[in-house]
This record gives sequence, C-alpha cells and structure tokens, in this order.
Amino acid sequence: MDQRPRVPARKLGPYALTDDGIAALLARYEFGDACVRRVLLDQEFGPRTRGRVVRLVIDARVVNEGLRWEPVCLDLYGVERFRVDESRGFAWVLDVPPRFTRFDGLLQVDLCAERFGGLRPGNAREVFEGSDLVFAATDGGWSALEPWES
Repeated sequence: MDQRPRVPARKLGPYALTDDGIAALLARYEFGDACVRRVLLDQEFGPRTRGRVVRLVIDARVVNEGLRWEPVCLDLYGVERFRVDESRGFAWVLDVPPRFTRFDGLLQVDLCAERFGGLRPGNAREVFEGSDLVFAATDGGWSALEPWES
C-alpha cells in the first residue's frame, strides 16, 4: 500500500507551456533549492490518446508571496523520449530553473540545466547528454497546486 501523500489538487491553471506560459512559470517561482517530489509516468491508450504522459511535481518558492513553498506541477503530453536517472541522495534538488528548449518539433524540459551555465544547448542531443532528469514532449502545461496534506 502506498503511504505517501497524494498529489494535491490544482489551485491555479493549467497554463500551456508556450513562450508566455513558460515566462509566467519562471516569473512566479524561485527554483533554487526546489525539490522534485514526484515523477509520474503514464501511458494513454485508445483512439484519442496523447501518448505517454509525465507529471512532475516540484516544491518551489513563490517569488511574490514571501518565498513561501508551493507545489507546482508540469504535465507533459506526447512524451517521446525521457531520461530519469537515480538521484544522488533522497531527491532531486534543483540548483537552477528548468530549461525549456524546442528542437525537432519537441519541447525539451531539462531539470539539470546547471551544467550549461549561461550557454544554450545547440540541439536535442546536447540536452540529453549528461542530464539526469530530462523529457522531450509534443506539448505540456503547468499548474499551481494546493498545499500537501499533512
């Protein structure tokens, strides 16, 4: 039996991971010391499927609200490629915000983007090389979630 708290319900969103949606996400949250709490992988089947679906739940700080912690989720649809390596320790702690790039018609979401420093990856292969937590999807969205259950 799973004893972990359930993923909280949505409070705000979902907002599309378009250029404007990504800018709003990065403006709302401070990701330094943010913690990836859940990585949920699912596969949809049927005539109206969006393919493989991934939900990432991250505890991040809300910039304009006294840096209080809030769970935020990234929902990725049509995930064609991903890499989830074991974290070093109990969880993935983010040093920098996720990096969102687009190559070959796919949205690349890299949660280990600190390895690039200020540089930008030149192609999808560079995004995946050396990353422990990265996804390539056709579409996605983000939502602010209610607080975790105690």
